[in-house]
Amino acid sequence: MDSTTTHSRADVEPAARLLRLLREDAAQSEYDALLDRCPSEDRPRLALLVDDALQVRARLEERRRREAELAALYETAGDLSSLRDLEAVLQAIVRRARSLLGTDVAYLMLNDAQRGDTYMRVTDGIRTDAFKQARLAMGAGLGGLVAKTAVPYNTSDYFADLRFEHCIDDVVGGEGLISIEGVPLKLGENVIGVLFAANRRVRPFSEHEVALLVSLANHAAIAIENATLFQDVRRAVDELTEANGVIRAHSESIERAAALHERLTTIVLDGGGMADVAQTLADVLGGSILVLDPRGRTMAAAGDDPLVEQARTEGALPDPCPAAHAVRDARVLSTDARRTRRIPAGADGSAACATPIVAGSELLGVLLLVRDHLDASGVRSLERAALVTALMLLSERTVAEAEHRLRGEILEDLLGSPHRDPEGLRRRATLVGLDLHRPHTVFAARCRDSAHRRRIADAAASYASHARGLAGEYRGDTVVLLPQDPDPDEAARTLADHLSRVVDNLVTVGAATAVPGIDAIVEAHHDAVRCLDVLLALDRDGEGASPGELGVYGLLFHQAGREELHRFVRRTIGPVLDYDTQRGGELTRTLLAFFACDTGLGRTAAELYIHVNTLYQRIDRITSLLGPQWRHGDQVLQVHLALKVHLVLSAA
Repeated sequence: MDSTTTHSRADVEPAARLLRLLREDAAQSEYDALLDRCPSEDRPRLALLVDDALQVRARLEERRRREAELAALYETAGDLSSLRDLEAVLQAIVRRARSLLGTDVAYLMLNDAQRGDTYMRVTDGIRTDAFKQARLAMGAGLGGLVAKTAVPYNTSDYFADLRFEHCIDDVVGGEGLISIEGVPLKLGENVIGVLFAANRRVRPFSEHEVALLVSLANHAAIAIENATLFQDVRRAVDELTEANGVIRAHSESIERAAALHERLTTIVLDGGGMADVAQTLADVLGGSILVLDPRGRTMAAAGDDPLVEQARTEGALPDPCPAAHAVRDARVLSTDARRTRRIPAGADGSAACATPIVAGSELLGVLLLVRDHLDASGVRSLERAALVTALMLLSERTVAEAEHRLRGEILEDLLGSPHRDPEGLRRRATLVGLDLHRPHTVFAARCRDSAHRRRIADAAASYASHARGLAGEYRGDTVVLLPQDPDPDEAARTLADHLSRVVDNLVTVGAATAVPGIDAIVEAHHDAVRCLDVLLALDRDGEGASPGELGVYGLLFHQAGREELHRFVRRTIGPVLDYDTQRGGELTRTLLAFFACDTGLGRTAAELYIHVNTLYQRIDRITSLLGPQWRHGDQVLQVHLALKVHLVLSAA
């Protein structure tokens, strides 16, 4: 065997051993042991081979580390791209940064464009609240410097580093941080924040670690943008969904309003009334409906609410009901308030909506919807219904006024000039349902307050139309002609009660019966008016009667002429009347109170609000004028009767 062969074997054997050590990822000590066992003459050459092997091992370790980091970055990118919630994305970023770099803590600060600074957004491993709530001016501190310059910075000893402005040392010191690395979060050329990794000991950060954190920050910035865009898209979708719901609800509202308007219009064209309007609204809007006049009285009602049933029965909202006070309150139903008001409806906690029925500046009534809840479209429907109802009421009023004028003209001709054209009068009376060939009862109605004349006439016209009669105004009174009633006194009282209730004031009614014929009706009207005058003279306001119920006063008017009655009064109490006229005395009034109080002096003085001594003086004066017998026997009856007749004659 030659020397060449020997050297070849000597070279191959150490190389094989080195390859085995590389394959087995041996420790440094095993390489040193290999050198120690090598012959001294071969050791220099083997040392060179060992150095090469160690370099190969270092490169392999670096490659494995890079592959692990790349795999971690790839995994991180996948995790971040799968997240859609911004808060979850930010938390994942700091948690992954801490894990990849093996640091004690990691945290992320974002820029605040409105305030012009950067603030702590999320943390991982941070213990103190002061650190979690920290804010930095742009350019201040390590984080501010990174945010301003968009360049990574790191320090192995934060407190000894003078490259940046120390402005939150107490916060950093409170957390115990020493070595800190910060890299910018960039979208294009814009810095949106800073990603940090830090330790609570001195530990320099290598360029490789800086590059790794930068790579993570780049992925993180994209993930933040994606999450932000996703949130914007989701918010836009939610807004579009909400807008679509609003549009759909508005469309449905328009359809309901159009359907309601069509139904209400049909009611008007078909000649329907308030009851049809109320029922339609109750069907469309739900709940119960009341159509009330300006005084809160029921014109129509629909629905099964107890309040509606009570109002329908009583003719008006009950007084304990809060809605009744609101409806009658001028501040709620003023002509300026055309919008729906929400008010309590009852003690059970139910709610109501009141919508004024207005024409121009005049309040015609109110629509009251009893229902727990009414949305905006329902309110608009109720207000549209109020407009239609106003048109219907105005139309009814126009027809009523025309009919009222016609009936008034017929009454004017019948009572004022019955013989001008009797046949024409009969024909026109027939047109309004009045048959002058039948017997009738004639009523004359009056209220001391003349402001109620028109309302009395309107109420009487409605009353007469239901009884197939005729009503109108004549010489200041409301005259009603009805088919003859077997009991005129009861009929007069019923009419007086009805008119007084509608007008809300005392209305007095005189009645008289008439046989068929125009002349008989004219004469009965005269008797009814005289009866009315007597009732008012006797202070029987709000009552109804015929001459037969007036007793002696009725007999006087029928059996004696007015001149004879005047002579009777002058003959009996003339001196007292003259005394009052000449001296402005109170003797006549004193006598009336004296008889009204059953001749009791104490009660009479109290009634007149005078001292009893003053009453004695007046009684003495009356005695001196009428003689001592005026308080005794038949004479006292004559004086009392003369006083009443004087009142009647004065009023007639």
